[in-house]
Amino acid sequence: SSLDYFGRWKALHYAARRFFAPVLLSIEDDPPRQGVYVTNDQRQAWQGSLRWSLETLEGAVLVAGDAPVWAAPLTTTHIDTFDLAGQVTDDNRRRLIFIAEMWQDGRMVARQTAYFAPTKHLELVEPQLTATCGGDAGQLDVAIRGRSLARLVEISLEGADVVFSDNYFDLPAGRTVTVTCPRPAGWTQSQAEKALRVRSVYDSF
Repeated sequence: SSLDYFGRWKALHYAARRFFAPVLLSIEDDPPRQGVYVTNDQRQAWQGSLRWSLETLEGAVLVAGDAPVWAAPLTTTHIDTFDLAGQVTDDNRRRLIFIAEMWQDGRMVARQTAYFAPTKHLELVEPQLTATCGGDAGQLDVAIRGRSLARLVEISLEGADVVFSDNYFDLPAGRTVTVTCPRPAGWTQSQAEKALRVRSVYDSF
């Protein structure tokens, strides 16, 4: 079940919204090889660009690049496969992340991440997440940023059930993600800030 008894969204429901997106970015994870694909379920072609990088969990870039993307309608397009055997070793695989981002008109459309070790073996450190609230009377905007990788970020408002624009996502080091939700009726921004809870896999240790 992707919804609980009260109709609240579980992690699966947020993941389903992402993998049913009209234009889907995906990674064929075959360490140290990473194949990047775009699935376009629209009736028209999609054009944009791919930005990719191999980084440490703290955000140091080992290698990176970009490529144009032209995704034919109603099919899956192979963008490229990156063989990272020269950079990924037994000594560093627990500290690395592969990041693929799809951009269009200066806006990031999708991000996918892949790892070279199971989550329980990653050398995660405290991501030092910060969250800044904004928005208007009807909407709450939450900008989240971390100093190192935050694996599977979970956002919640204590005392309220809301559906966020995204949740349970990976947040690589140094990047900012802005998530929105309806502001609970009668709540002030100050109330929302006090009720906001942000955590990640690191907090489950």
